[in-house]
Formats: sequence, structure tokens, C-alpha cells
Amino acid sequence: MDGLVPERNSKYVRYEELILQRDRLKKEAFEANQEYLRVFGDRICRLFACKVSCIKKKKMISYCQAVLNHGGKIEQDKLQEYLNKEMADYQKQLNELIEAKNAANKGELISEYDMLEIRRLYRSLVKRMHPDRNPQFAEDEDIMAVWNEIAIAYTCNDLKRLRELEVLANSLLKGFGEQNDIDIPDIEDRIEEIEAEMDTIRNTDPYLYHEILKDPVAVREKEQSLDEEIQEYQEYEQQLEEVLDGIMAEGVKITWTMN
Repeated sequence: MDGLVPERNSKYVRYEELILQRDRLKKEAFEANQEYLRVFGDRICRLFACKVSCIKKKKMISYCQAVLNHGGKIEQDKLQEYLNKEMADYQKQLNELIEAKNAANKGELISEYDMLEIRRLYRSLVKRMHPDRNPQFAEDEDIMAVWNEIAIAYTCNDLKRLRELEVLANSLLKGFGEQNDIDIPDIEDRIEEIEAEMDTIRNTDPYLYHEILKDPVAVREKEQSLDEEIQEYQEYEQQLEEVLDGIMAEGVKITWTMN
């Protein structure tokens, strides 16, 4: 019987380590995305703004042509109401992209000591609270709420918040006692799932942004590619503007606004 204990513990230790590795990959992917936005964010936002502007003009052309084809009169209020509805999601995406870019630019570098402390705190909290390691906590709303905040603070390198959350975790876990290895019947399946998830993270964006960011040549090529795409959309927007000018030739005037 004693011979079975090391095998179970070995699997459990492997499972626990994979949880930490997977979460670290998620964190690295987040950090890669932040750096990507710091380097390319202005161009990405300009490009998306150009795309949004072209979409808006295409929808205006479609709307105006439909009204005129039915012998109607283009009314600015109705056109604007239509555009507000049609463009709401695009404008929301643009605003969110700009906010993400601004947040990335405001990101602060942290010291090596603080990074080590973040890792130490997180590793400790994983052992005590991570729902993968401690499935008995998955249905506890209070513990899961704190855990979700811990995951966010870890990803964002927020040491101050992690320390505060450690205090909250200590309070919540008083009634549970310290958790030792838990018998997880499907642990081999869980190990395979985490390994597959880690492979996916490593081989997709934003984790792959690391490959671009560490290569100065790749950075310049990406900047050039974005600049060329911006130019293409600006030229396309001018073509759409000319089409609109033709539709408006009979004296219909439309006030351009961006909501």
C-alpha cells in the first residue's frame, strides 16, 4: 500500500506545477500584449479608426442609394439615427482599443524584487485557493470572488493588491484549514487538458507577439505593414467620399459627425 502513495503524490505535484506554469504563460501572454500595444498601439488605433470611417461611409452610401432609389428624400436626422445604430458596436470596439492602448502606455515597470514577491505570493495562494487544485472551493462564491481578483492582480503585476487579497484569503480560509494533497480521480485527464491548453497559449497570439517584439527587424516590418494598410484605407476612404459627393450632387447636405 505504501508504494502507491508516491505515485499519487507525484501526479499531484505534476498537476500543481502545471497549474502554475499555465497561469505563468497566461501572464506572459498578457504582458506580451501590453508591450505590443505600447509599440504598435498608435498605428493599430489609427488603422482601426480608418476602417471604422470606411464602414460608416459605405453604410451612408447604401442608405442614401436605397432612399433615392425609392424616390425618397434623405433626411439628416433619420440618416444619423441609422448610423448611430449601425456604428455603435464598431465605435465601442474603437473606444475599447484606445483605452487598452492608453492603459498599456501607462503600465509601470516593476523591480526584480517585487516580481519575485509577486510570484511567491501567487504560488502560496495557488496552493491554498486555486479552484483547479482545490475543487471544493469552486462553488463557494466568496472564495471564488477573491480568487478571481487574485488572478487579475497577478496578471497585472499588482503587488499591493495581492498583499491585500492575501489578508482577505486568510480570513476566508480560516474555517477550512490548510489543504494537503487532495485525491482527484481524473487527475490524468486534467493534466492532459492543462498541457493542451499550454500548447495553445504558446502557439497563438498574443503569446507569439514575443517573437516580433524581440526582433528589431520584425518590429520595423510590422510598423511598415501597418503604415501601408493605413494608407490603403485612407485612399479607399477618399474613393468612398467621391461616391458620396456624387450622390449629394443634387444639393443634399449631410453633416458628418462621429458618435
